[in-house]
Formats: sequence, C-alpha cells, structure tokens
Amino acid sequence: MQEIAPGIYVESNYPPYNLALITTDRGPIVVDIPPRPSHAWAWQHQVEEIAGTPRYAVITDASPERQVAAALWDVPIIASAATLRTIATYDERSWRDVIQPFVALYPAEAGEIAAVKPHRPTLAFDGRFLLHDRTPPIEFEVVSGSATGCLWLTIPEHNLLFAGDTVVVNEPAPLTYTPDSKAWLNTLGTLAHRATIRRIVPGRGKAIIYRQEIEPLREFLRVMRRTARTLVHRSQNGLRLSQSAQDLGQVFFNSQGQNAVRRIKTGLERLIEEILEAQVPPPDVEGE
Repeated sequence: MQEIAPGIYVESNYPPYNLALITTDRGPIVVDIPPRPSHAWAWQHQVEEIAGTPRYAVITDASPERQVAAALWDVPIIASAATLRTIATYDERSWRDVIQPFVALYPAEAGEIAAVKPHRPTLAFDGRFLLHDRTPPIEFEVVSGSATGCLWLTIPEHNLLFAGDTVVVNEPAPLTYTPDSKAWLNTLGTLAHRATIRRIVPGRGKAIIYRQEIEPLREFLRVMRRTARTLVHRSQNGLRLSQSAQDLGQVFFNSQGQNAVRRIKTGLERLIEEILEAQVPPPDVEGE
C-alpha cells in the first residue's frame, strides 16, 4: 500500500482496480472493493490493520463488478442514487444473473460469491454532497462516465481526485456498460480544465497520475467513437470490426497484445450499440 498524502493510501495489488483508504477522525473511508472474495477480504484486513473498522466503503459506479464487490463487505456503502436504484431492482433470479459470470470467473470461490446478497447503499445521492470527516470536507460528485452511477471523490486539501473508471490509464477504457460515451468525453473535458485538481487516482492502470495525463484517454475515446461511427455507416461486418480493434490495439496498447485487442473490440461493439440505439425513433405518443 502506497501513502500518497498524509493518511491517504492507494493499493493496486488486487485487480482490476486501484483501491484507496482515507483515514479520518471518525473512521476510515475505503474507495472501491475488489470483486474476487479472497481479494476483498484481504483488502478489508489490510484496511483494519492500518486504520480500524471501515466507517464507509465508496462504490464508484453501478457496474456488475462493483455491485458484487459491495455485497462482499458488511459495511455501510456510499454510492450514487443511480447505483442504489439499480441494486434495489433485484429479485432472487435477477441477482443470480448478475453474479453468475463471477461464479464462472472465480470457480475456486464460487460458493462465497453464490452466497452474497445485494447490498443496498446506506448513503446515496444525486449531484454533490460534502462529508465533514476531514477539514476541508471530502467532496462527492455524481458524473457521467464509464458506467451508470459514476461518482468522484475529491480531497480538496491535497488537490486530489479519486476518479473510479471515469479515468483509466495504460489500458483500454472499460466501455461494456457505458450509457453515453459523449457525456463521458464531456466529463473528461471538464476535468482537463479543473485547476483545483492536481493529481488523480484512476480506477485502473497507473496508481496515481497528474491531471495532464488524462489526454491519451480522451484521444482514445474520440478515436473509438469515430471508428464505431465508420463501422456503422459501412454496415456491421465482423471482419472490419476485428481489424479495427487490431489496428487500435497496435496504435494505443501495442505492448498488451491480444488482451487489449479483445477489450477494444468489446468496446467498439458497445459503441455501435449506442449509435444504433440513438437512431431508433421514439415511440408515437398516443393521441398525437
């Protein structure tokens, strides 16, 4: 665990996320939990050794990975209202559909995953709120990003932002659950000019960066959106899609090989879906 400011730590040894611990006089606040049970419990043990029982765990978006992760800890959760609304919809069958991919992904820990239940946030919000556990207060903000329910957490005294997966460096941005890629780009554009932020803890990749280092992510998303539009206009062709993913992998993440190519291809498929969804006309309103 790396101390990046007094009483603030980042842990990058439990994939896929950069995790964080913020100490306060009223108990530690944890930013994100890994979705693998053994990693989640090792992370909790680390936090308790350094700072005691977590007061809150913050879930930085409503992606299935983070929903499962939240269910692994019996601590109060802070999340966006959109994340709460998502989790509140589950019945037994729909929740089983959420956890099934993780049962397959971690077969040695399938029993632990199968036993968890949806964990509704204790504190959920829209817009912004301040948590007065440090001076100045910790700032929370709902933003448009990589998935429904993205939020940021800012430590003003250190000009430090915990960005979740709205910022990912040195690997393909996760687009599988992105509801609005243009809105995500707009969020990054706002961040690029936010002078009160000096350093950022990304959701994945390098543990801490300076604000200027988000430019490759912005360019990657712009190119991905242009490529997806081109693929739609030329008709959806599996060969073109695969070749485009291969080309983008070589340009942006050449050292990561086919793993990056697969993730880029999945991202392009989601962006194509987004474009096609936008082209569907709204249903007629009765009486018009």
